[in-house]
Amino acid sequence: MVGVGFTSFLGGLSESAILVIVTLTADSLIRQANDITLGPITMTRTQAVAAAVGLVVLRVCMTTTSAWIASRFAASVMHTAQQSILSSYLHTSHVGRSAKQVGDLTAIAVNHGRFTGDMANGYTMVATGICGLIAFGGTSIAVSPLATLAIAVLGGIMLACLRPLRSRSKRAADDFASSSRELSTTLTEVETLHREIEVFHAADRVEEELTEQIDDSSSKYRRIRFLSSTVPQLFQAAMLGAAVLSLLLVVNNPESVDLAAIGAVVLLLVRSMSAAQQLVMANQRVIEFSAYTTTLRRSMEEFDEARSGFGTESPATLMPVKLAAVEFTYDGDQLVLKGLDVALHRGDLIGVVGPSGAGKSTLVELLLRLREPTGGSLTSGGVATHEIAPEQFARKVAFVPQHPTLITGTVADNVSFFRDVPEARIREALVLAHLADEIDALPDGIHTRLGADDRALSGGQRQRLTIARALAGDPEIIVLDEPTSALDAISEEAIRRALDELRNDRIVIVVAHRYSTLRSCSRILVLRDGHIEIDAGPDEVAKQSDFFQAMVGDDAG
Repeated sequence: MVGVGFTSFLGGLSESAILVIVTLTADSLIRQANDITLGPITMTRTQAVAAAVGLVVLRVCMTTTSAWIASRFAASVMHTAQQSILSSYLHTSHVGRSAKQVGDLTAIAVNHGRFTGDMANGYTMVATGICGLIAFGGTSIAVSPLATLAIAVLGGIMLACLRPLRSRSKRAADDFASSSRELSTTLTEVETLHREIEVFHAADRVEEELTEQIDDSSSKYRRIRFLSSTVPQLFQAAMLGAAVLSLLLVVNNPESVDLAAIGAVVLLLVRSMSAAQQLVMANQRVIEFSAYTTTLRRSMEEFDEARSGFGTESPATLMPVKLAAVEFTYDGDQLVLKGLDVALHRGDLIGVVGPSGAGKSTLVELLLRLREPTGGSLTSGGVATHEIAPEQFARKVAFVPQHPTLITGTVADNVSFFRDVPEARIREALVLAHLADEIDALPDGIHTRLGADDRALSGGQRQRLTIARALAGDPEIIVLDEPTSALDAISEEAIRRALDELRNDRIVIVVAHRYSTLRSCSRILVLRDGHIEIDAGPDEVAKQSDFFQAMVGDDAG
């Protein structure tokens, strides 16, 4: 900002001097005089023209330098804003991320981050306008203090009259930023649900609802554009009025200035109006984009408040895993998990079953340390899980989600998943996931590029690829959430064999609704109404649990 202000001020002084030299040179031609006087300096017309040329070069250099500094500053601010919100999002807790809607991060980081850069550019334009006004005003004072005082007084009065419009512009900018964010989120949801929209033939209804949001956003955009265009024009009109008044004062007091001074004042006032209009437009730009910056800052604060506070313990092993009287509630009132007491040991292949709403997903989130128990204790390797260092926990614990999601990159990129995993380990993980031969059959093997919804792999292959991703770090604890729910019998059998082999020297926890997935389990936990109803082997559970009996019957049918 200092650099922009300094170069703008020097450029303004250069332009002011050029205008005065041009005016005095024209006056000397009218008077047929050979010399002109600029303050204490007297020079010939030729010298004056040469000085004006030098000043033009200086003006161009200062303008270019100011623009370069301003663009670099705006880009730096945008980069910082986007980097900061991304860092806050990635380092907040699962609870903090879950509080945001799908698409919110994209809208904030991309759009709000860019608009924050635009606001920074607006501030540099404000600095340019202010310094230009100071330069032109200072020169005008030197030429005619009376005219300068007149325009300053009238301009200040008109600015005060326009202040309510500034408040309306701020409210309009806030409203438009909010509606734009909501529209962005809705559009992201439409992209995510495009299959459902097609299947349920809901396109017309979706279009109606989106059209309403677009209409609302357009109305608010129209309002802010009107204010953004009107306020600078009104200010320009005010400055024109000030110029007219100042000229009247000068004309009515001819003894105070000469004709050359009057001409110089006119040129400086006209140029001052341009600088003043730029200042007002820049101020409108700052007002318009400040709403986006405010939203970005608030989101960062929310993420930072929900930042995870894990410890620094690094136990040699995270086994066994023990839950003692574990409870959990989302709202502080209704318990989702109630007094869970269970121990998981090396070599266990644990199946977790239960009706919808029994607490299975919540248990998974506790085991993965995405949430913390609100009662009781959860320990791994004898250490409270929240006291274990994040790096240690990430190396020892892995997760396979119900719906496999690939990243844009190679097979190897998808297995390593932003970690430094040697190629030999990637291949070993693919072997453990019973996927190596199928990957080798691809055109470029593990270097074959895939997309987020790539069709080069079947559903079962994508699921086994996420299992390979989990195994790439050689974890001690693996949690799988419904890994076979949408697979055919052949793919399910391949995953079941992989699970059976994974139990060696590990703890494997599988949440499932299909008995065929649970046949190899050493133990099965039956959850009902937030507590463990049964903890036993498959045969014993089949005798005691009516829910499990029904699940076995459905699977057999």
